[in-house]
Amino acid sequence: MSLVKPDLCQRDYDATQDSQAVEFGEGNTFSYESLKSKSSNPVTGINYKRREIYLSDEEFQTVFGMTKELFYQQPKWKQDLQKKNADLF
Repeated sequence: MSLVKPDLCQRDYDATQDSQAVEFGEGNTFSYESLKSKSSNPVTGINYKRREIYLSDEEFQTVFGMTKELFYQQPKWKQDLQKKNADLF
């Protein structure tokens, strides 16, 4: 009998999900200011649950203090907390 619930094993994002998002036509980048939840000039037509994927690599590094690869290696709860702190949630 397994004590681990199957859905809990799939809760963390990985770098492949980020690259898949780019492959599926989400390769556009936008400024951090326009991606913020409380932006005065918000971007439309994006996946609002994954706003961070639209940041350029440089801006992502500035906002989160790490690369996208390292960010997606973290547990989802840590990613969500950092996105909330950056007003991208």
